[in-house]
Amino acid sequence: MNRDITVSFLLTVKPSLYLDGFSATGIRAIRAEKEAGVRSVACERSKKAFTILEKNAKENDFHGELHWGTYESLVSRFHFDFIDVDPYGNIVPFTDIALSHVKNRGYIGFTATDLSVLTGSLKENNRRRYGSLVLNSNLRHEMGIRNLLGFIARRAVSLDTGIEPMVSFHHGHFYRVIVKVRRSTNDAEKTEKHIGFFNTENVDPVYGNIQYGPLWTGRLEQYLSESQLNIPETCESTSREFVDGLKNEDMSEFFMDLTDSFSLRKLNLPSVSDTLEKCNENGLPASRTHFSSTGIKSADFASLRSLIVPKGH
Repeated sequence: MNRDITVSFLLTVKPSLYLDGFSATGIRAIRAEKEAGVRSVACERSKKAFTILEKNAKENDFHGELHWGTYESLVSRFHFDFIDVDPYGNIVPFTDIALSHVKNRGYIGFTATDLSVLTGSLKENNRRRYGSLVLNSNLRHEMGIRNLLGFIARRAVSLDTGIEPMVSFHHGHFYRVIVKVRRSTNDAEKTEKHIGFFNTENVDPVYGNIQYGPLWTGRLEQYLSESQLNIPETCESTSREFVDGLKNEDMSEFFMDLTDSFSLRKLNLPSVSDTLEKCNENGLPASRTHFSSTGIKSADFASLRSLIVPKGH
């Protein structure tokens, strides 16, 4: 899924030089060249993995450059307009260098696998690593994505740089975001306006009146809501369906989770399909969210609650 959407994005925006900074066996860099036609550089620090990378590159007639070494030692040597930061774990040690060295108006893809930290399961780790407070509820995966983007945005602003999230998603054990970088104080100021705190009571009073953050409060899927990813035929059909499901994520900041809302009120849980049908019948824009199987996105949570929650609850 991660590789499919990345290759689709590369095929659509066509960067001139792509860095797979944590290449492992080279699958993503090879696909970037073969399926997206993008000139690619693959970097891997593990000698064992690099040996496999060389073998895979030869067998697939890969014409890009291969480097045995660290991401940090390579990232400043070329003018990359797409840098892929996909370590196993957290992105914190690698964020500033990517923001500093990617070309202006270029892209950075970040993959984070420390979900237990970003979602607040490990509160102290999250406080130290990302400098935020988040709620570990059924809202956790959108909160985790916004936590991740909030950190990237704060680091960008400190470097007089702005970011725009193009694609953001949660899948299995990781979060993936692709941001566009604009290097100017004006863009840094625009980005700073989208770093803030969120009161979950705005979604549903059952969560209480508590401020969480700092988080990214802006759009998540700017590219998907304005355009269409050019998905290669080689990508799985599940990737196409997944991308289609992301297009309504910017309908609202967070979502009403039916499981939380109804269980905390001690009410029977309605089905998501019935809820969406009721919204449609009443002219209330609403959609599913990939962040939760029982989550509903809506531009008007007060109207959504009055429509589906019995009076007195």
